[in-house]
Amino acid sequence: MQQVKAIFLDMDGTILRENNRATDYTSEAISRLRQTGYKVFLATGRAKEEISLLIPDTLHFDGIISSNGTSGHIGEDVLFQHGLSDEGVRAIVRQAQDAGIYYEVFPFNQPRFALTEDKTWMLQLIEGEQPQSVGTSEWLSRQEAVETKLSWQETFPEDLSYSKIYLFHPDLEKIAAFREAIKSQIDMLKIEVSQSTPNNVETMAYQVNKGTGIQEMCQHFNIDISETLVMGDSDNDRTMFEVGGVTVAMKNASDAIKALTMYETSVTNNDDGAARFLIEHLMNK
Repeated sequence: MQQVKAIFLDMDGTILRENNRATDYTSEAISRLRQTGYKVFLATGRAKEEISLLIPDTLHFDGIISSNGTSGHIGEDVLFQHGLSDEGVRAIVRQAQDAGIYYEVFPFNQPRFALTEDKTWMLQLIEGEQPQSVGTSEWLSRQEAVETKLSWQETFPEDLSYSKIYLFHPDLEKIAAFREAIKSQIDMLKIEVSQSTPNNVETMAYQVNKGTGIQEMCQHFNIDISETLVMGDSDNDRTMFEVGGVTVAMKNASDAIKALTMYETSVTNNDDGAARFLIEHLMNK
């Protein structure tokens, strides 16, 4: 791994534990790596605005790729933004309403929202005890969203650009059918479709994903793509593994994801597997 100069890390299931928080140990490990000369970046499906709520104040990155590759930031400066069309957003929301699929619309630089007309049934969909079909991290994220992050709008605001739409349902068959229906419209709606768990669907701008975000960030820093190490755990990390020089799956990833990578961490995200792998292979060699 001597060629590695830049590290790109997923959040959920990678540097975040099941409680959706990163630990001080992970923060200290990343600080050591950066002090040694490595560039360390986030490549997450999370919106830029919520990242700081999930990590220690001491955890800093050389750049952040958020919303599955649609936004790139260096500090507070925007390196790139690739937005969904207003027409595409409205079409997807209409289909979610018709199918009874929970949704969150993410504008750039503004709180995520859903329409007030859907508030009652959407809240009913995520109330009560955590279903066995839904992972703890995702269920906690929905509770946090409706409590503090999600706003309710009477109509679509004017003149907004959108980073992504997140769609969710606890019924795996129902969300899978919806995902396939959306995928069949990729070219018509000019969207990219991804998922971070079996319970969700995320739509971004056409041909934009974590892999393209990494390429844009590397180009800015004049880093050859072969000099990157990428680490993730889920389906929306596939495009990272397609472009990364060194590819690492988390121990908690599925076998299908592990089959895409060169390495696997020895412990899961709940034991700081990402940070421990990086220290072992990049600092202790």
